[in-house]
Amino acid sequence: MATMDLPVAAPSANASNASNAKPRRRRVWFLVIGLMLFFWILPTMRRFCYLSLVWTPALLWRSPGTVVFGLQWSGPVFIKLGQWLSTRRDIIPSDICDAMGELHEHVPASGAKRDVRHAVTQIPQLELGSLMGGGCVAQVYHGKFQGQEVAVKVRRSGIMKRLEMDLKLLHKAAWIIEHLRPQLRWMALNEALENFAFYMKQQVNLSQEAVYMKRFDANFKARKNIIVPQIYAHTESVLVMEVAAGDSLSNFIKQNHSKEKRLEVHGVLTDMMAKMALQDGFLHGDLHPGNLFIQLQGAQQKPLVTLIDTGISIQMTKQLRDFTKEAMGAAFRKDAFKLGSAVVRLHEKENLTNYAENVEQLKDDMGNLLLAGCFMVGEEIWSKRFATFEDYNGTKVSQYFDFLMSDLSSHKIRVAPDLWSIMTAFALIEGSISELGFGVNVLGSCVPYLMNHFNPLDWIRRKQTLAESDKNSEAAGRK
Repeated sequence: MATMDLPVAAPSANASNASNAKPRRRRVWFLVIGLMLFFWILPTMRRFCYLSLVWTPALLWRSPGTVVFGLQWSGPVFIKLGQWLSTRRDIIPSDICDAMGELHEHVPASGAKRDVRHAVTQIPQLELGSLMGGGCVAQVYHGKFQGQEVAVKVRRSGIMKRLEMDLKLLHKAAWIIEHLRPQLRWMALNEALENFAFYMKQQVNLSQEAVYMKRFDANFKARKNIIVPQIYAHTESVLVMEVAAGDSLSNFIKQNHSKEKRLEVHGVLTDMMAKMALQDGFLHGDLHPGNLFIQLQGAQQKPLVTLIDTGISIQMTKQLRDFTKEAMGAAFRKDAFKLGSAVVRLHEKENLTNYAENVEQLKDDMGNLLLAGCFMVGEEIWSKRFATFEDYNGTKVSQYFDFLMSDLSSHKIRVAPDLWSIMTAFALIEGSISELGFGVNVLGSCVPYLMNHFNPLDWIRRKQTLAESDKNSEAAGRK
């Protein structure tokens, strides 16, 4: 029986298209998602590649010059990090710290049209003029507001995104370092970066700076010789304020003022330092000579000090204020071991002594060091830390802080972030005051805020301690 082959129907075009459409859509979605991920990661990868290139010389030669080069070419966040790290001699070699200290003086300033447009949009009736100067976070312009001459601080555009990106990269780098070099974990690099991020973020918020300015104004309201510029308007990125009158301390010291006049300014600044720390518990954290303006007023040319750039300010915790009083009490009693014990106890409370070595010896070493820094002491004390009297007599307050951090580091104790912030603030203020040509008697300036007026014996003992220190200072030619 013959069979008949039936023709097989060819698949229709519609069926073929339907079967191919699903894989095609899948490929399109994969492509879209891939492109989104690429462009999301691209800025970070581009930034990583750029930083890798910039930091290659520092990684190869590890010299102070190459480190500073890397910081300068990495942008404002890294410049600020370098300024911040320049005092961290507990984790950074001293020669690199010295080199990074130059970053305080060399920050590029250039007016950006985008920043100007942003400022006048944010603050109605604001007009911007010429550029006055700049820092890592913001730049300051001459301006007019409601017909009045003002100073206008404008945050650099893009600084927030750059800060977030750079902090992520720095945290990754810290994580890698701690895993490659476990012996460095005691430094707690990620915690140190968190501390830096806290102060950096408060500085980029100019509304926060306005709050700090008002607080300093309230704290010094009763003092007629210390003022803060008046605030006219502010947002998170723009701050309009009164122009600071007078000359910066940097320029004041270059002028031909009498010794008596410089001593008057010196007295105002040392009292200001002590009041901030011991009465208010609130310190300006960046008082270098450029942030202090001096004006001589009236027929008697009385000094008037203006504080500016309060973006980095430090609120002392109760724990830190209690430590300060305990340490000062031990210092006045000249009890070196208790003074050193107070420092160690502060770090124990903050869980920073987990890797500590030979703590008892550290207490005695730090106590003698701090006694020598607080007073002009006899050879029985200074000889425990200094080879010669000349070495002891020529040491500045900021150098004592360096020695203290070195002591803590050598015993594998990372300096408490709050204590480090206070020491840095004091070192900056002390350095500024010393520019006037006189030393800073730390405890002498603190006496009015430390004396117990209801305990005559306490008053007498502390006055005797200071009198003995003054006598030694005169004999050494320091007064």
